[in-house]
Amino acid sequence: MKENYMVCNCKQVSYVNIADALGNHTKFDDVLKVFEDVQQVTHCSTGCGGCYSKVLDVISEILMGPENA
Repeated sequence: MKENYMVCNCKQVSYVNIADALGNHTKFDDVLKVFEDVQQVTHCSTGCGGCYSKVLDVISEILMGPENA
């Protein structure tokens, strides 16, 4: 289940935490700006940084839809 998928182990941020943190982001504009917003809410990728690309992938998947990811 994606809801239980842990994206950032250091800060214990799951797929659903990132989805929730996206808040009012409904379209795929500037992924780095969206990443910063998600990072401020969840603190993901502020520990070791090893999840950076996983977080970007999750943001892309959610905003673009799974059929386009």
